[in-house]
Amino acid sequence: MEDSVVALLRGTDNKELAYRALSAIGAGDVVASKKRVLIKVNITIIRTANEGVTTDPRMIEGTIEFLKDQGVKDIAIAEGGGCDVTQAFGELGYNEVAKRQNVRLIDINREEGVPTKVPNPHFIPEFWIAKSVFDYDCIISAPKLKIHALEWQVTLAMKNLMGLLARGKRRSIHSEDRGIVDILQLLKPDLSIIDSVIGGEEHELSSKPVRMDLIIAGKDCVATDAVGAAVMGFYQDGMPRHIKIAQEMGFGICDLSKIRLLGDITINEVKKDFKRKGSYWHW
Repeated sequence: MEDSVVALLRGTDNKELAYRALSAIGAGDVVASKKRVLIKVNITIIRTANEGVTTDPRMIEGTIEFLKDQGVKDIAIAEGGGCDVTQAFGELGYNEVAKRQNVRLIDINREEGVPTKVPNPHFIPEFWIAKSVFDYDCIISAPKLKIHALEWQVTLAMKNLMGLLARGKRRSIHSEDRGIVDILQLLKPDLSIIDSVIGGEEHELSSKPVRMDLIIAGKDCVATDAVGAAVMGFYQDGMPRHIKIAQEMGFGICDLSKIRLLGDITINEVKKDFKRKGSYWHW
């Protein structure tokens, strides 16, 4: 199955949706040869998935069950958000998922960073990647569908990767969205799955919840993010800059006319014009 295929499915059960979406895109083919899988969630602050801010742990549990059914035995959930992530894991339900599924939780903010040169740098020459990330041979980016208040405009599968960088070493990428073409050289996700049952409009931290009843998943992180942006009301000619530049540099497809959707719905049937609000935040 070609990479420019994205599952856009409707439903309300995030656990069931995750399993179904990953099956639809043929994710089993991706993880078949992988031994250790890292699932990068989105927990910027301690607010719930129903508030439109953080990744729903039920989607992560569905993802884990899919991986286990493909024979993957070593799975971890990781995050390096702008809060006490260990506390967030407890308050938001991740501890329970980890216990039920016997998977590891990694608080990236408590990890040592390893300076890593970008092979062919364009905007940012080096990133400090959390040491434990190197222990895994497969990355799944599992963000929330939501607006970002600054240059990024949206925070989806690609932007979610910055939470794998060591704490205190993220300012360069947070303030330079074009640096996505540098971080993708080191941390391109093998799979992307966007929690879209309840999205967040206006701001990535003080999001207002928007009921969408969707899930979006793909092997191509650029195409997956393009579909995510489109369902939030971004038209092709107004696609966020980092998504467009990622396509220009060959990391994937953001041209919606070249992305084949799996499912019985279209972008036009489900899209909503998410409100946007400018602000400033560094973490």
